[in-house]
Amino acid sequence: MTVLRQLAIYLTLLLVLLLVGTLVVNISDDRNALKIQLQSNARDTATSLGVAIAATEPGNLAIIDSIIDAVFDSGFYQKIQFLGMDGKSLVNSELPVESEGIPDWFIQLVDLQLFEVTTEVNSGWVPVGRLQVISHPGHAYRSLWSKAKASVLLFSAALLLAIIGLNLLLRIILRPLSGMERQANAIFQRRFEIQSTLPKTREFRRVVEAMNHMAGKLEQTFTEQIVLTEELRQQSIKDDLTDLLNRRGFDARVTSALAQGKASGSSFLVVKVSGLDELSRNLGRKDTEALLLAISQQMTTSLTSWPRSFAGRRSESEFAVFSPECDVAESQHITDAVYTGLGDLSFFASQEGRDSLHLAAVSHSGCCPSEMLYDQADQLLRSVQKGGVNAWQVTDITDQQTPSALGSEKQPTLYGKSHSSAEWGEEEWLQILQKVMANRDIVLHVEDVFDNQQQLMFKEVLARIRVGEELLPAEAFLPMVERFDFHGKFDQTVLLILLDHMAEIDEKQDFSLNLSPYSIVDDVFFDWLLVTMKAKPGMARRLVLEVPGRTMLLDKRLGDRVDKLVETGCRFCIDRFGIASQTMKSLHNLNLNYLKVDDSFVRDISRNRNNQLYLRTLSMLAYNRDIKLLVQGVETDDEWKLLQELGVQGGQGRYLSSPVVL
Repeated sequence: MTVLRQLAIYLTLLLVLLLVGTLVVNISDDRNALKIQLQSNARDTATSLGVAIAATEPGNLAIIDSIIDAVFDSGFYQKIQFLGMDGKSLVNSELPVESEGIPDWFIQLVDLQLFEVTTEVNSGWVPVGRLQVISHPGHAYRSLWSKAKASVLLFSAALLLAIIGLNLLLRIILRPLSGMERQANAIFQRRFEIQSTLPKTREFRRVVEAMNHMAGKLEQTFTEQIVLTEELRQQSIKDDLTDLLNRRGFDARVTSALAQGKASGSSFLVVKVSGLDELSRNLGRKDTEALLLAISQQMTTSLTSWPRSFAGRRSESEFAVFSPECDVAESQHITDAVYTGLGDLSFFASQEGRDSLHLAAVSHSGCCPSEMLYDQADQLLRSVQKGGVNAWQVTDITDQQTPSALGSEKQPTLYGKSHSSAEWGEEEWLQILQKVMANRDIVLHVEDVFDNQQQLMFKEVLARIRVGEELLPAEAFLPMVERFDFHGKFDQTVLLILLDHMAEIDEKQDFSLNLSPYSIVDDVFFDWLLVTMKAKPGMARRLVLEVPGRTMLLDKRLGDRVDKLVETGCRFCIDRFGIASQTMKSLHNLNLNYLKVDDSFVRDISRNRNNQLYLRTLSMLAYNRDIKLLVQGVETDDEWKLLQELGVQGGQGRYLSSPVVL
C-alpha cells in the first residue's frame, strides 16, 4: 500500500471518529436537555390542571374531561389521566408515540425514558383524586433525528472535501517520492538521473539531495571503471603512438575472423614505409612520430567506406589492413584508396619520400590460415619494393597451394565459400538474394549458449541461405546484403521464420537473433520490429536481440530504441564487444541484459595477461550494471575454467556445442 493511501486512510478514519464523537456528544446533550424540558412541561401542566380541576364541582367528570381534553389536544402530551382516591381511572386521554419517518433503531438508541408526573387534586382540604401527566416525546425524537441527519450530511460533505483536499495536498507534498522512485529505478537500469527540481519540504529536499549525490557518485564510479577498462583494452591491443591495433591485437583479430570459417574470402594489405631509421636520424624522432601518426590517421580515413576492415601497426615501419568477406576486386579498391590517401601526405610527395611507400595486398576467396596470407603478402611486398618508386600491387592467391594445416582436424570443413560463389557478379548476387528472400530459402542453424553452470541459457540463431545444393554462411552473403541495402528485409525474413518455428514447438525455448547494425537504426525496420514484438509478447519474452558492438557508434538513438524493445519483454545483447573503440563510453546508456565479448579476447587467454585483466575488469563492471558477461569462441576446457574464474557468466564455442540445423 502506498504512503499516500495509508495517510489518506488514516486521516479519513480520524475525521470519521471525530464526526462520530461530535455527533454522539451533541445528541447526548440535546437528549438530556429535551428530557428535562419534557419533564418540566409535564410538571407544570400537572400543577395547572390540578388547580383547574380543584376549582370545579367535585364529581363533575364531564367538566373535568373537557378541561383535560382541551389541554391534551395540543399534542404535546402522551398521557393525561385523572384517578380517584381509590386508584380507579376516571378520565384518561392517551396517544401512542409516533415514529413515522424516524427509524426504530434511532428511537431505541436515544430512548428518552420519560417518567410520569403525578399531583394530588384537593377540593379545599379534602383530596378528591390524583392527576398523572406524561409529555409526548414525538417532537423531541423528530428534533433529534433532524439534527442528527443534518450533522451527518454536514460532516459527510466536510469529510468529502477534506479527503479530496488532503489527497491533493498529499500528492503535492509526496510528489518527490515518485521522482525518487523513478530515480532509483533508473539507477537499477544503469541510468544515473539527477532531479533538477528540489522539493520545498525540507525533509524531502534533503532526501532528494542525498539521492542526487548518490547518483552522481555512482555515475562517477561507473565512468571511472569505464575509463579504466578502456585503458586496459587500449594497452592490451592498441599501439601507443598511432592508436591502431598493435601486432598482438591485430593478429588476434585476424585469427578470430579466419577461425571456424568465419571469414569466407578475405584480403590482407601490407603498408611498408622504407628508410624509417634514416628518416629518424635526419628529421629527428619527433618529426618521424608525427609522420607515423599522420599515416595511421590517413589510413583510418581511407577505410571509412569499408567498416568491416581494420588496420594495425605490425612493426615500427609496417602497417597492415585486414578486410573480411572481400574479393580481389574489392581488395583493389581498398588498396588504391589507402595508397591515394597516403600519397597525398607531403612527405611521400617529396623527393625524399617518393621511393618509401610500398603496398602489397593478397586476396583469397576461400578459407585459409593467417600464416598463408602473411607469407604471400610479404613475398609480394618484396617484389613491389624491388621497383624502387612508390607503388602498390594486389594479387589473388586463391589458387595457391594451401599449407597442410588447412586440412587438419582443427580447420573448418563446413560452410566454406565455394569458388563458384566467389565468382558471382553483383547482378547474380542481386537476383539470388531477391529469390532467397521471396522463397524463404533460408536455413536456420542454432548454437547453444551456456551459463557458467553449463545450463542452457538460449540458442543463438545462425542464418544460411540455400543456393541450389549449396549452403552459404552469413559471412559469404552478408556483405552483398548490405551492399544492396537488403539488411532490414533480410532480418525481417529471418525473424518471421524464427517466430513461425517458435510457435510450432511446445517447449518454451529461448532464442537469440543477430540483427544487422543497419537494420536496428533503420526507421522502417525498427517500427515493424516494435509493432511485431508488442503484438507477440509471449514470443518477445523468449527472444534475445543482438547487435554488433559497432552499432553503438552508428546512431545516438540506439539507447531509446533498446528501451522501447525491452519494454515489450525481449532482452538485448551487444555482440562482438571490445573490437570497436569508444564503445565503453556508450555502455551506460543502454539497457542491456547481456554483453558478449569478441572471441579475439579468448584466443590464448591463458598466456595473455592483458586480456585476463581486461575480462576481469569488464566482468566486475558488468556485474555492477546487472549485465551478464558472455564470451564467444570457447574451444578448450582450460579456457572455459579460466574464463569462469575471471568472472564470465556464460559462453559458447566448439568446446560447449557445435551449430546444428534448427
